[in-house]
Amino acid sequence: MSRLATKSEVDSDPFFENLKGWMRPKEVADTFGISVWTIYTWKYKSKSLGVPDGLFVKFGRSLFIRRDILKSWISSQNSEGFFPSK
Repeated sequence: MSRLATKSEVDSDPFFENLKGWMRPKEVADTFGISVWTIYTWKYKSKSLGVPDGLFVKFGRSLFIRRDILKSWISSQNSEGFFPSK
């Protein structure tokens, strides 16, 4: 399993500055150009895919993704330590 980015690495990433603290699966999918199905695959196969604990939160029947954990996870996946801007 890869390491998560440090707080200073994450805080210096301008890509995430305007995103809310909690995101719906559709928002994440639209933001990153992936399918909603991929988001739910992360949720239900998280251990085998190396998805960090605490990324998903359920309120009632609604699923939310924590921006801070998502940001750290994506930053740790990128060899340069930040998410590339478009």
